[in-house]
Amino acid sequence: MSTASSGFKLSEWIFTTDHKRIGILYLIGSIAAFAIAGIMALLIRIEQMSPGATIVSDVYTGGDQYNVWLYFHGAAMILGFLIPGLTGFAANYLIPLMIGAKDVAFPRINALSVWLFWAGIVVALLTFVVPDKPDIMWTGYPPYSIKSGGNLALYVFTVHLIGFSSILASVNFLVTIIYMRAPGMGWMQLNMFIWGCFTALIIQLVFVPVLAAAVTLLLFDRYLGTHFYDPANGGDVLLYQNLFWFYSHPAVYVIFLPAMGIFYEIYATMAKNRIFNYKAAVYGMIGIVVVSGEVWVHHLYYSGMPDWIRIGQMVTT
Repeated sequence: MSTASSGFKLSEWIFTTDHKRIGILYLIGSIAAFAIAGIMALLIRIEQMSPGATIVSDVYTGGDQYNVWLYFHGAAMILGFLIPGLTGFAANYLIPLMIGAKDVAFPRINALSVWLFWAGIVVALLTFVVPDKPDIMWTGYPPYSIKSGGNLALYVFTVHLIGFSSILASVNFLVTIIYMRAPGMGWMQLNMFIWGCFTALIIQLVFVPVLAAAVTLLLFDRYLGTHFYDPANGGDVLLYQNLFWFYSHPAVYVIFLPAMGIFYEIYATMAKNRIFNYKAAVYGMIGIVVVSGEVWVHHLYYSGMPDWIRIGQMVTT
């Protein structure tokens, strides 16, 4: 009996390795993250409607609920919605079709990546039920996140889960694009969306481990008594900010590059014409990968960085 005639089967979705279904699972998870993060944004704006406590004092006691909303909104929008929506849903659904592949290179790893992503969403949602809620923004800056800042372990575990999901997906799709293109399909015959995903996934693969290292050291400082970010004991608060933004600024391009590829495809299709100066557009995307790793310090202009670094960052910015 075919799947169509037998109706919906939950087990077929839970254990699926089909790239289209995995793409849809990414889409459902990212929309869920967007919905909750959107509610947080509305609550933030309602709270800002008038001076003093507007709704916070009525709905929460024993902590700063406003900061919790800020934390969840930022983390969910970036890590749970924008990046998985593009490099998860769109990449899964479209890349194999656009390059003429039957599926991705590693279907089971692909399935593992989507369930790690879902696990990250579930852990993030625990923010609203654990007694010691994290309120450290999505940046998790020390010393606040180490000295107080709520349940730091929950934040770090969420980043690790979604980070591992991103790394697995990046390896999978990079191998798929490199080795599973249809016979005769050269690099300069790829759709612009493929190039957008290819370059974005290189950024993910290179920079996500740096973010994982940054938050892991944060975890060690908080719970194991290390002093990586403690100036009083030879550490440096700015070390965390450099490591964090070394990933988190390139994350902008992980969002931008696939989206730009989609725009290219839409414009070319509606205009019924090829992309003007296709090679220059491709080389521009590749250039973004290189330059994206050289601009993070512009998030630290007022943090006492040496002038020679700031000048270089301004030029590359």
